[in-house]
Amino acid sequence: MRGLGPALGLMLAAAGGTAAAEPERFNVEGLGRLPAFSHGAVAGDLIFASGTLGTRPGGIELVPGGIEPQTAQALANLEAILAARGADRRHVAKCTVFLADMADYAGMNRAWIAFFGETPPARSTIAAAGLAVGAAIEVECLAERPASSSRVDLERTYTSGFIPRGADRLYYETAGEGEVVVLCHGYGGNHAVWFQQLPVLAERHRVVTWDQRGFGRSSDRSGSAGPATAAGDLAALLDHLGVQRAHLVGQSMGGWAVTGFAHAHPGRVRSLVLADTPGGLWTQALAAHFDGLLAAGDGAGEADALPMLRHPALAPDLARRDPARAFLYRQLTSLGPPPPPAIPMLLRETRHPLATLAGLDAPLLFVVGDGDAIFPPALIRELAARLPGARTSEIAGAGHSPYFEQPESWNRAVLEFLSGVR
Repeated sequence: MRGLGPALGLMLAAAGGTAAAEPERFNVEGLGRLPAFSHGAVAGDLIFASGTLGTRPGGIELVPGGIEPQTAQALANLEAILAARGADRRHVAKCTVFLADMADYAGMNRAWIAFFGETPPARSTIAAAGLAVGAAIEVECLAERPASSSRVDLERTYTSGFIPRGADRLYYETAGEGEVVVLCHGYGGNHAVWFQQLPVLAERHRVVTWDQRGFGRSSDRSGSAGPATAAGDLAALLDHLGVQRAHLVGQSMGGWAVTGFAHAHPGRVRSLVLADTPGGLWTQALAAHFDGLLAAGDGAGEADALPMLRHPALAPDLARRDPARAFLYRQLTSLGPPPPPAIPMLLRETRHPLATLAGLDAPLLFVVGDGDAIFPPALIRELAARLPGARTSEIAGAGHSPYFEQPESWNRAVLEFLSGVR
C-alpha cells in the first residue's frame, strides 16, 4: 500500500472482498439496440460484445450499400461498445460472423481486412438462415479488457494535499487518469467513504475526492461551512488541480455542492450525478418530507450518539445482513470532528431553481436506494420527471447510502452513465 494515503490504504484493506459477484452488463448511449439484450458485459478481464449489426448510430436502420458498408459499420459499432470499457479493436481476441448469404463472404473479408489490417483476430463465419431487420451480417466478439489500472497504477497516479481557503484549508486526494470525476461526500462523511469507488472509477478516470469544510481533514475555523461555501470551494479545488470541466457526483449533502457549482459555472460541468439527493432542487413533496425529518430529529447525527450498528443513512436491515459493513460505516463517520450542526437547516434553506439544471448542457442522472427514507425514490423520480432528459437509477437493497451498501450496483450504474457521455 506504499504511496497511498493512510485513510485510503486502510479502507482498501477493509474492503478486501468487494469484487463484483456478477458480470457487469452495460449499454452505450447513442448506439441502437433491441431491449432484449445489453450491448456488452464484462466478466473479469473479458469483454463480451453482443451480436451487432451494421446500423446507423442511434437506431436500427441499416446503412445502405450492402455487405461491405454493413460490415464496416458493424465493426465500428462493436468498437464503440469496446471503447465504453476502455478497449478497442487491438484487444479483440475472437469474433463470430453470421452471414445471411455466403455469397457475401469475399465482400465481408475486404471490409474486415480494411478494419483490422494484416493481423486480424481469430474468427468463425457461420451461414444464417436470416438476420434481424434484414441485415446482411451480424458480428459478435470477445475482447480482453486492458489492464489500465493495477494497484501499481493506482499508487503511481495517487496524489493528495491541501489548498488554502481564507482561514481554512481543504483536503483532497486524486487517483487515476482520464476525464475527471469529482466525488462529493454527504453529511457525516468524508473523502474516505469513497474507498469502494475510487479504485474502480480510477480504471478509466482521474478521480478526485475531497473533504468539505468541517469534515474529515478540512478545517472550518471560519465557521462558514455550508452548501454555498461548498460550491465555491469546489470551484477553487478544480482551479487548483487545473481542471476546466469535470463529471460531478454529489451524494446527499454533496448534491448541494455540485448543483451550486453547476448554477455558477454551467460550462464546466461534463455530467452530473445526484446520488440520493435533490441538491436543493426542492419540490413541494420533497420539502415537506425533509421538514418532517428535521422536526423529528431524524438525520445523520453524530456517530457517537447513534446505536452501534444503526444509522439513518443505511438500510435498517444492514446490521443484520452485514454487521461488519454497518460497523465500518459508523467508523467512517467518526473520522474527523462531529459534523457542523447547522448544516441540515442550511441545506433546507438553500434552494436552486429547476432551471439551473433544466438548461444545463450536460447529462443528468439521479441514483437512489430503493429503501432511502431520507429522500425516498418516489419523490426523486417525481423531481427527475421535471427535468428534461434526466435519468433515474434505483439501487435495490440499499437505503440512503447505496454507494456504500451496494457498491457494485452503484458503480455499475454510474460507470454506464459516464460511458455514454459524449
